[in-house]
Amino acid sequence: MLSGFSIPPGCRRTCLVAVIGGSVGDTFLFGTEDFKIGGFDGKFSLNKGYVTGILTIDTVADFLPRKGPLRQRRTGIAYISNVAVRERFRCKGIAKRLIAKAEAQAKSWGFRAVALHCDLNNPDAKKLYKDQGFRCITVSEGANWPQPKTAPDVKFNFMMKLLNTPTTTA
Repeated sequence: MLSGFSIPPGCRRTCLVAVIGGSVGDTFLFGTEDFKIGGFDGKFSLNKGYVTGILTIDTVADFLPRKGPLRQRRTGIAYISNVAVRERFRCKGIAKRLIAKAEAQAKSWGFRAVALHCDLNNPDAKKLYKDQGFRCITVSEGANWPQPKTAPDVKFNFMMKLLNTPTTTA
């Protein structure tokens, strides 16, 4: 497990890393039973010149509203955070592929939806998420939904996407 990735019991978290090029320098092994990225099982460099993007998906539900009088964690909704693509690699489909892998991961965990917060001052991100099928969820005024920890002047849209379960035809 990578350091800094502690999670509550019963929850899951995966960090997806998009890389280019070959292996150079220090390497990490990915592909244990607990940690596999997109079916890739091997070594690759985490040298900053090779990392093009990252995305974290989890089932912790820290940024989803709690339910019921006991304020229980939401279940069935995975949360996407920390989506970032290095500037020189943007507009090349990397974020789309990371999101698709995150959705596949959520489905494999048996989740019915994915959610995220999108910075209102980032129209490119909002377009990306809308193009991927995410929809803005209206939060009632005065609702006490958890917000990502950022500067006080940063405002977010809460967005969600239902993960379609494939239907079989006989």
